Amino acid sequence: MDTILLCGGHMDDPFVLDCIENISPDCIIGIDRGLEFCYRNQIVPQYILGDFDSIRPEVIGWYREQKEIPIREYKPEKDATDTRMGLELALKLGSDRIFLLGATGGRLDHYMGNLQSLVVPAMAGKEAWILDEQNAMTVLSRSRTIKKECAFGKYISFFSMGDEVRGITLSGFKYPLKDYDMTNFDGIGVSNELAEDTALVEFRQGFLLMVMSKDK
Repeated sequence: MDTILLCGGHMDDPFVLDCIENISPDCIIGIDRGLEFCYRNQIVPQYILGDFDSIRPEVIGWYREQKEIPIREYKPEKDATDTRMGLELALKLGSDRIFLLGATGGRLDHYMGNLQSLVVPAMAGKEAWILDEQNAMTVLSRSRTIKKECAFGKYISFFSMGDEVRGITLSGFKYPLKDYDMTNFDGIGVSNELAEDTALVEFRQGFLLMVMSKDK
């Protein structure tokens, strides 16, 4: 099951609409200000959630009138972000792949919170991506093969999403690694490139943030 989360960050409408068409999700969850994108593009999500403190009253009012859409409303004073709660809902619904759109840009604290939230589906053995026009980001919980024809952009970087990722081996990359222990203040994984048609990312323990990037 593929699920798209439409979040409250920066939205490039053509890019997001193209992602929705290509992914053809089973479920769309509109999250707080992400409903502004839904409203102007006439998208009716399967679920809506948020505290709705950053959305125009007429927009949330229109969606409240659509009685067939479940709306989960939270107080602004809460212990988790709207995006984190959207991820947890997607997992509860049985999603195997989750795509976060509108999860970058704007406030840096929200962006960092969204990046950290990618660990939640990784811990559940599911795949989740943050996508924008220039980047595709995911957290790996196990080794992965990467095909150059499927890569998002020229550059690929790796960061530890915990204290340490142990035993990283990068094969088929311009800058290979062999059995390397990466800490969360390590910069060795920044700005690598694929050197072969198929590359392999291997590691023994930890959660590894993978960022694929295009030039502007």
